[in-house]
Amino acid sequence: MSGSQFLQRIDILARERGLDKDVILDHIEKALLQAAQKRFSAEGEFTLTIDRETGEIRAFEDDKPVHLEDLGRIVANVAKQVFVQGLKESERDIVYEEFAPRARTIANGTVVREERGLVIVAMGGRAEAILPKEEQIPGEVYRIGAVVRALVLRVEKKGQRVRIVLSRTHGDFVKELFKQEIPEVADGLIEIKGIVREPGRRTKIAVSTQDARIDPVGSCVGMRGSRITKVTDELGGEKIDIIPWAEDPAQFIENSLKPARILRISYDHFRDRARVVVSQDQLPLAIGKAGQNVRLSARLTRYKIDVMSEENAAKAKALGSEQLQRLVDAGLMDDFLRETFLDNHLDSLAVLAAQTSEAICEILADQPLVAAQVQKLVVAANELLTDEQRADRDEIIKRREEAQRRALEEGDRAIAEAEAEAVAAAQAAGLDSAAGT
Repeated sequence: MSGSQFLQRIDILARERGLDKDVILDHIEKALLQAAQKRFSAEGEFTLTIDRETGEIRAFEDDKPVHLEDLGRIVANVAKQVFVQGLKESERDIVYEEFAPRARTIANGTVVREERGLVIVAMGGRAEAILPKEEQIPGEVYRIGAVVRALVLRVEKKGQRVRIVLSRTHGDFVKELFKQEIPEVADGLIEIKGIVREPGRRTKIAVSTQDARIDPVGSCVGMRGSRITKVTDELGGEKIDIIPWAEDPAQFIENSLKPARILRISYDHFRDRARVVVSQDQLPLAIGKAGQNVRLSARLTRYKIDVMSEENAAKAKALGSEQLQRLVDAGLMDDFLRETFLDNHLDSLAVLAAQTSEAICEILADQPLVAAQVQKLVVAANELLTDEQRADRDEIIKRREEAQRRALEEGDRAIAEAEAEAVAAAQAAGLDSAAGT
């Protein structure tokens, strides 16, 4: 084969593979160099180059020419294997560089096959992605040749391939759909504060805005539901509750439980739990089918929500009052302090025993109590616990520690995002300055 014919075949291969011609020639040089070194047992400095203009291959050991015709079939196969491996790695890198920046965004693909519940999706070119069973909306059918929209969940290098994982169940999929269908969300005028889903059934999404002229809920719904309908259609009719976010926990909890009408809400100051009281006729609506409404609300607000009727709320308060009465009888507090505890959700021995004296003093800042007095109450409450109440106390402490851990993680993430935004702004300012000069 002449040098010109060799280069023509390289051009064809480059077009078929979508690779740069020089990249392919570099791989050929590397493969031939490794094979030739093994064949000739080179002891000196061995070099091999391919002329990019003529296609001529030149090999030298020190300054002595080496004839590659003497490689032999076995060593030639070694060169072929090295070349093919290098080619696959280059193709993998191209696919990775294309899709890695698209992580956590929506992409379109075509269903090509299904393997034991795993849907294989062609993403264009040589890229393929997988839509695992757990990332599929329950009840959806993915027919071969159908176009599917999904969130690019992860992009990873796996050996000589790129693993692209898609998701239609992740909360960010709904978030990205909102960005595509609602300009105010895409522009940052409306902020999505939280999303929780039970895929295929129901989603709750909390939104807010700093612009007093914008109604965040109305903007997301659109005229006669035109905007939200496009999102629900993409999700196969999944119900979406758009909730106005509120900084006040009680207001946020009330918003999250709508359309149920709430009579009153009490919550503790440790982000542990909240008690919601509704009328008897509103109880099924607040709880939802199979507990779905209150379950999603609890995940969205991060409070353990107890929904109860007025009658049950009165019974619960009476039970808590009865438990705290034991501390009154012991002379550790008076009736006024007991009622104060009940009003501040410290309404059982287990809840009281789970708190630190410093935390209780912070809540009751207007009470003439000192840490030592409160500490005696906490110690006494722990001594009076039954085995069942002790288990409740341990569960309360566990939930509070988990909430504190999440808050720290969110704080660290917020700091990292702010730092990244500051760096990007500084870089942009530098570029603008350079452009100005």
